[in-house]
Amino acid sequence: MSKPFFIDPEDPMQKRYEALRASFVDGLSAGEVAKQFGYSVHTINALRRDFKAGALPPFFRPLTRGPKQRRPSTLMAKDRIIELRKQNYSIEEIEEVLLRERYDITAKTIGQVLKDEGFARLFRRTHVERRIALQQAKDPAEIAHVKQFCAHELVKTAYVGVFLFIPMIVDMQLDTLFNQIGFFGSKQIPRRNYLMSFLALKLIGKERLSHVNDLNFDYGLGAFAGLNVLPKIAAITQYSYRNPHNLVVNLLKKWNQVLKEKGLIKGQHINLDFHSTPHWGEESQLQNHWVPTRGKAMKSVLCFFAQDLETTYLCYSNGQLSKEDAPDEILNFVSFYKSSHGVLPNCLVFDSKLTTYKNLNVLDKDFDIKFITLKRRGKKIVENIQKISNWTKIRLSKTTRKYRLLKLYQEPITIKDYDGQLRQIIVTGTGRELPMLIITNDFETPAKQIIETYAQRWLIENNIQENVDFFSINALSSPIIVKVDFDIAMTLIANTLYKIMAGKFKLFEKAKPKTIYRNIIEGAGKIYIRSNTVMVVFGKKAFNPLIMDWISSLPEVRVPWMGNKLLQYDFE
Repeated sequence: MSKPFFIDPEDPMQKRYEALRASFVDGLSAGEVAKQFGYSVHTINALRRDFKAGALPPFFRPLTRGPKQRRPSTLMAKDRIIELRKQNYSIEEIEEVLLRERYDITAKTIGQVLKDEGFARLFRRTHVERRIALQQAKDPAEIAHVKQFCAHELVKTAYVGVFLFIPMIVDMQLDTLFNQIGFFGSKQIPRRNYLMSFLALKLIGKERLSHVNDLNFDYGLGAFAGLNVLPKIAAITQYSYRNPHNLVVNLLKKWNQVLKEKGLIKGQHINLDFHSTPHWGEESQLQNHWVPTRGKAMKSVLCFFAQDLETTYLCYSNGQLSKEDAPDEILNFVSFYKSSHGVLPNCLVFDSKLTTYKNLNVLDKDFDIKFITLKRRGKKIVENIQKISNWTKIRLSKTTRKYRLLKLYQEPITIKDYDGQLRQIIVTGTGRELPMLIITNDFETPAKQIIETYAQRWLIENNIQENVDFFSINALSSPIIVKVDFDIAMTLIANTLYKIMAGKFKLFEKAKPKTIYRNIIEGAGKIYIRSNTVMVVFGKKAFNPLIMDWISSLPEVRVPWMGNKLLQYDFE
């Protein structure tokens, strides 16, 4: 075992040493040495030349006496590391505190220091115990300030994927819209940074703004907004009260123009629907609205949504409707769409309770807009339908539907408050006990196509449900509808960004926001803030290869609300 160690050395430096020794001491030729040690003759001649010239690096390192000498920064932080461990800080938490205190020490070094000092591995703690340990720090959380953005050269976050939205925000010119519209801002936190802070909370699915305290020490989210940290509870909750409805409408108008330029709004068919956001407080001046999930009327805020049927992107919201105003909101939307897009929508799709027959007349006669809706059933409607004998059978093209073989009967009808005739399409075989009565002012489109168009109303219901599940629009913490209106508009924008991101990854084209958040957005990472760049470093995660493929195709991105710094990505 000893002899092969010298004859067939495995270490490269030892092999080089033995080859030169055989050449100079044993007197072997270059060819013999090359054959024995697996080199080429040219390599042996080059080694001999460099050795004679003293150009080769040393073969042996001098032995060190005593324990390994640590860096001065490690020695200076040693007492602080021990102090924090006695307060039950984990290695990652100690690293975070030392970063704040300007010590550049890795978690591996901290672990070695604790091991040398005889500390055992930290016991498993509950979330409450972790929070208590972090709150033992005497230094209060920093105050958000735009001038303190570069105060920390290295910050950490638990939501590193949120920085993937920045190229989309820049491409959609959302930061420019935030800056142009007259939302509230201050010298300490300009309007653009305020809105980016609010958007950051939406993008990570924070249920309530009052939970922002959980992020007081997540400096990475502060960096996303171009600040050192996110604003505190008082600042971020009061901010939404400062933005009246007209500013929210202006924001949505500008946002619609961008969506149209990007081809995300077609306007061929627009789905419309209401959603009641319940209020759980004991005292409330809100009106009662029907809440389907509860099966009863409750104190709630009535919200109106509009969605492009072809692209499924939400394009409009209004979160401050009363019962009296609700039937006319469809006309407000038409005016909004006209001012945003320069043209009227081609066809509106909605259920029977969204507006009145009188407003249907306005849509047809004043705006010349097609609509597809349902007729309210009268007392004798079932009896009249039973008398029909000449039904037409059709098969729907949508293969995902359970009931595709339907029977229909169509006829012109007149209804109260509507001038002229409407086209009524009676549909049975849908799986429901009562037939579906579709009415429309479109007499040219085939009945099958109209039925399939109306059947896709579930798309807007699914989209609203996404906003309930992930963006928590049902978590209404205030009866002040100005706040709700602003919150829902920001939810609409966040939902759009998630839909755009879903299209960037092949495995997630149809994924819901909560799925994208869990697999792409949530995760630890580090952000290095330098003079001209912001480097985002992703921690190890299963879907990092997908992220790598996408960011490799991105053009150069400079972030205006971060001092126009160049955004870069890297991976551990």
